[in-house]
Amino acid sequence: MRANIIQFLSNTSIMASALFIPNYAQELGASNADIGLIGAAYGSAIFLSSYIFGRASDMRDRRSFLKWGLFVSTITFLLQVLAYDALSLMFLRALVGFSMGIFMAPLVAYTFESGGRLGAFSAYGSLGWAAGSILAGGIAQVGENFSHIHKLLPYWVVFIFCSIFFLISLIISLNLPEVTIKRTQVPLFPFHLIRKNAFVYFPVLLRHLGAFSIWIVFPLYLTELGANKMWIGVLYFINMGTQFMVMRKLDLKDDVMLIKSGLALSAFTFFSYSLAGSFYQVIPIQVLLAFSYSCLYVGSLLFLTRNNEEKATTVGILNSFMSISASVGPLFGGFISELWGYTSVLYFATTLAVFGLFTNLIQRHS
Repeated sequence: MRANIIQFLSNTSIMASALFIPNYAQELGASNADIGLIGAAYGSAIFLSSYIFGRASDMRDRRSFLKWGLFVSTITFLLQVLAYDALSLMFLRALVGFSMGIFMAPLVAYTFESGGRLGAFSAYGSLGWAAGSILAGGIAQVGENFSHIHKLLPYWVVFIFCSIFFLISLIISLNLPEVTIKRTQVPLFPFHLIRKNAFVYFPVLLRHLGAFSIWIVFPLYLTELGANKMWIGVLYFINMGTQFMVMRKLDLKDDVMLIKSGLALSAFTFFSYSLAGSFYQVIPIQVLLAFSYSCLYVGSLLFLTRNNEEKATTVGILNSFMSISASVGPLFGGFISELWGYTSVLYFATTLAVFGLFTNLIQRHS
């Protein structure tokens, strides 16, 4: 249960911190292309860190990496208040991403080895995202009444809350019970694991490449559809809250079928966004998004932990592939929206999700 609480609190902070980064960046004078670069720096840092520390925790005590990751995150999330232009925000978001990668894969592996259910564990992460979206949306909306003090004050308050939640997570992690693990020696570049699990990794890479191209500009797209900051938080909450309910029911399901369903639903969801004429019409699409991501993510975790001894490494590689998407996707989203508008980003993401589904089917059968 302690691992689930850490998952909840850390994901609350991650979501609250990330939700209005595009808006925060605009306040600092960033263009859409700059916002894409900021997202790319963040994703690239997660990619590097997840790979390094996922592999390392398979060879050493997972709890030590978990504690250090939470400690460093407590500091880096607070440091975001120091951003003063697009370049400084890019650097600070890279620090945030690197600190996250230290603890994410070890936490998943520890949960599995301590007998925790990965579906429920993932659900607490989504509940944290839901709480973070409401927290950030509420603070940002109320903060507009205090804009005369400083226009960046609402964002600063969010970052302070995020740091406090990580500090609480760190305190909880100090009393995590030790579990017996089978330590494995993992090559520096475990190509055999990538080949073995390719039908999971590469479709996820394509799907998330499209997804992150959307998320980097999604708050701005919702604003264009008429949503204020509170409504943006509510729309994110609908997605995350639905994920919390859905993921808890997926533990015993067929992992391969979950992956296929997640990819197919993702393509349909991304296209549906392009049909919305107002932010109210996005509400049912957010529910659909929750089902698509829940199926894909839980299915991927179940397959990797059930079929590989190198559990933290394979999950770390999954996080790394997702982070590649998180680093490259924002570049596409920023530049495509700058040149052709937000709707073009949605078509781009739809196409990639379809390719991801075909890649999964072809690789699985081969």
